[in-house]
Amino acid sequence: MAADLITLAEGALLTQFLTPTAKHYGEAALKRIQQLSERAKALLGAAGRDAQPIEEKVLFPLVQAAALESDESLAEKWAALLANAADPAQRVNIGRGFVEVLRQLEPADALVLERLYQAIRSDDRDALTWESAPVHTKNFGKELGLAPKQFAVSIDTLLRLRLCALPTPRKRTLDSGMEPTSAATFQVCPTVFGREFLAACTPPAE
Repeated sequence: MAADLITLAEGALLTQFLTPTAKHYGEAALKRIQQLSERAKALLGAAGRDAQPIEEKVLFPLVQAAALESDESLAEKWAALLANAADPAQRVNIGRGFVEVLRQLEPADALVLERLYQAIRSDDRDALTWESAPVHTKNFGKELGLAPKQFAVSIDTLLRLRLCALPTPRKRTLDSGMEPTSAATFQVCPTVFGREFLAACTPPAE
């Protein structure tokens, strides 16, 4: 898999038009692609499986986005996403939407997302009822060492990307004339999409 990705990067026809500075960044991106491939292969190997071919419509945008990622924690998520896409067990269905979502996350957003889903792991709630069962996140920012504004921005980002949602008002609440719950209440709900995305960015299991 590593050789295929490196060939893909080295074979780009536009390299002859790049300035020296752009070539420097291109070399850094190529190194990241190689590291991405090696790490994904190692993750699959740890799960006892070899990589299978990935559809170009997923592979190309994934590699392109991952090549620009310099944050180590997010780079690990890109490697896990690549490993899951190449996993013959296909325990997570990897689509282009996951690539686009991960591309938009900052490290703080990923921390908040993981903390949110940690809060429900011991819960036996049916996933289809999550949006009427909010998680209280008021202390998450402090736990994660995030400033209030930074935490608020991360929550807004996760809401925008549908990785979590505001609680769905119960019918009796609407009937009483009360407004739906707002972000200011520090209550958000996990979503099925958010759970699947997080699973896609987690190393494959045996």
